[in-house]
Amino acid sequence: MLVTIKEMAEKLRTYDEFAIIYHIRPDGDCIGSSFALALGLQSIGKKCSVIGKDPVPQIHRHMTNAVPQDELTEPVYFSVDAVSPQRTGNYSDKHFTFCIDHHRNSSIGADYKYVEEDCGACSEIIFKLLNEMNITITKQIADLLYTALVTDTRCFQTSDTSVQSFETAAALLKLGVDAYEISRRNIFVKSKGRRMIEEFLKNSLHFSCDDRLITGIITLDNLKSANIADSELEGINSYVEQYEEMMIGVTVRELPDGRSRCSTRTSGNISANDICAEHGGGGHFHAAVCELDEPPEVARVIMEETCRKYLTESSDRA
Repeated sequence: MLVTIKEMAEKLRTYDEFAIIYHIRPDGDCIGSSFALALGLQSIGKKCSVIGKDPVPQIHRHMTNAVPQDELTEPVYFSVDAVSPQRTGNYSDKHFTFCIDHHRNSSIGADYKYVEEDCGACSEIIFKLLNEMNITITKQIADLLYTALVTDTRCFQTSDTSVQSFETAAALLKLGVDAYEISRRNIFVKSKGRRMIEEFLKNSLHFSCDDRLITGIITLDNLKSANIADSELEGINSYVEQYEEMMIGVTVRELPDGRSRCSTRTSGNISANDICAEHGGGGHFHAAVCELDEPPEVARVIMEETCRKYLTESSDRA
C-alpha cells in the first residue's frame, strides 16, 4: 500500500525490530541510505540489522563497520532502494512490511510503501523520513546520507538532480559532512584496477547510428585481469556518456552465471526506462538496467536492436 512520508513515519514507530535489506550489487545510495536509516531507528530504541546478498563494497566499509548490528528475533523486513523483488537477492521471498524506493516501475509489494520516482537519490527520502520522525541526524548519519546522494547523482550531474537534491546536500553540509573528502573518495579518485577496467571498456566500444548508439562490454576476465571486484565499479556505467554524440549508451557486464547486466544511459527525449522495460528491467528516465539470459556479445546485439528502434522513433518525433 502506498503511503505518505508522514504515514510511514507513524507506522515505523509501532515496530521494534527491522531487517533492512539493500539490493544486490550494492551501490553508494543503497548502502548509505540503509545504514543511515538503521542508525536513525536505533537512536529511538529500535533494533536493526542491515543485510544484503552481496557484501558492502570496500570503499564504504569505513562507515558501515561503525554501525551496530543488532541481534533480531522477530524482525519486519524493510526494502531500501530496490526496484523489484529480484533486486533483493535471496530475500525476494520475504514479506516486506516497509519499502522505500525512487525508481520507476517499482514492483516490490509492501504493507507500507513510499516511492518518489526519479528523485536524485534514495537518501533524499531517508533524510525526509528521519526529519518527519524528529530523529536527530548526527554527523555519522549525515556522512552516510551525503555519500549516498553524491554517488547516485554522480556529484549532482544526473538528470534526476533537483532542487530537493541541493537542499538536502545543503542541510547535510550544515551538519558537518566533509563534502570535499566524500566526493573525492567516491567520484574522483580511481584505483589502478578501475583505470584498467575503463581501458578495457573503451577498447570494447561499438559505435553505430552515426555514433548516437554506443555499446561496451566488461567481462569477468576483465575484472580478473584488473584484479578488481565488481563492487568497485560504481559509476562505470556512465562512462559512455562522455561522448558528445551519444543518445543511447549501453554497458554490458558479464555476470558470474553467464548472463548479462545491461546498464542503459540516454539523453534527450529517449527513455532508458522504456528500453529496459522491454527486457523486464527499469529504473529512471535517463538511467535504467535490465538483465538478459545471454552472454555479453549476444546481449549487446539484442540491446542494440532494441535501441535502434528508439533512435528511429526519436528521429521521427524531432
